[in-house]
Amino acid sequence: MALPKTNIAGCETVAVSANCDPRGCLFEIYRQSWPGAFPTVQWNACASNAGVVRGAHVHVDYHEFYTLPRGRVLLGLSDIRRASPTYRTSVQIEWADQDGFAVAIPPGVAHVVLFEEDSVLAFGLSDYWKAEYDVVGCQWDDPDLRFTWPTRPVVRSRRDAAAGSYGAMLQHYEELLARINGHHK
Repeated sequence: MALPKTNIAGCETVAVSANCDPRGCLFEIYRQSWPGAFPTVQWNACASNAGVVRGAHVHVDYHEFYTLPRGRVLLGLSDIRRASPTYRTSVQIEWADQDGFAVAIPPGVAHVVLFEEDSVLAFGLSDYWKAEYDVVGCQWDDPDLRFTWPTRPVVRSRRDAAAGSYGAMLQHYEELLARINGHHK
């Protein structure tokens, strides 16, 4: 399979090697030398059932590196960084574990994961998870994200179900970004 293109600045897809035999497969899921890779300080794994949606979320001050060791998902990415040359660019990637790639997601790129079957998503972070900056999000199907989703019932967390609009997410993101940038001066 050819690597999908995101067309979003800093959002890279990279080939992942798999060594398979009758026992199963060993997947290489991360190399710091890959395009878009960064030093990671925390790794998480998320096991979700078919029909679960996670997001839309956007991170203000850290990168994420997504790998899919098991399952099939539809990943939505939307650039909300006003200073980015790809601002307001959105893309959706159909992704199955056997496709052999991983995705680097920079700060300021909103992301939604629709789990199309029971799956495990693993992801590395460039900085530790911080609750005060990890509540930025909007409804997964907000039209301003510019995604086309299959029509079927989904399961979401309480936080995601209570999320506001794209406009509110963008405003909250920019307020936090200004606060963070003010602390670095």
